Amino acid sequence: MRDKKMLKSPWTISIGTSIFSLLLTIGYDYFKNRPIFSTIYQIIKAIWNFVLHVLNLELKVWWVILGIFFIFLVIYLIAKFRQEESIKPDFCSYREGKFKKWKWTWDWKWHSYKNAWVISELTALCPNCDTPMIQYSNVYELGFVCPRCDYRARDSECDEPVKIERIILDNIDRERRNKSTQNKV
Repeated sequence: MRDKKMLKSPWTISIGTSIFSLLLTIGYDYFKNRPIFSTIYQIIKAIWNFVLHVLNLELKVWWVILGIFFIFLVIYLIAKFRQEESIKPDFCSYREGKFKKWKWTWDWKWHSYKNAWVISELTALCPNCDTPMIQYSNVYELGFVCPRCDYRARDSECDEPVKIERIILDNIDRERRNKSTQNKV
């Protein structure tokens, strides 16, 4: 299992690709009867010449002005789209509650892809000492362990975080509906 993870690691893939490329260029040089590493030398020489060419470009003033304008435009657009996140709605102050068996805490995070506020860091607190519990799960079971008092809960003793999240969102919807009906009366 660990070997499969290591084989799929980005580091292993990039280093393996580099070694494979090196072996291919050595093979290419060998079969073409050229000195070994001559292809690598030519590639490095071409990259160096490109870098020197870029560094020796004559800059025109209008290029610099256009570049500065483009940078300010990007900063302005980023700031404009981030303003939505800084204005938090009222329900973002709702960050803890007791549901079913346990007390839960959570935070709110702006999710730009969904264009909505989502619950993040949903944490169950130990019923004995109010310490955040560690959640573990696998194919067969869901469980929580308190790191302070070693309280353990498994399967039927546990409240599922997905259900708790749904209850939190439903509480917000109910409060919103109650406020809208009170405003109509």
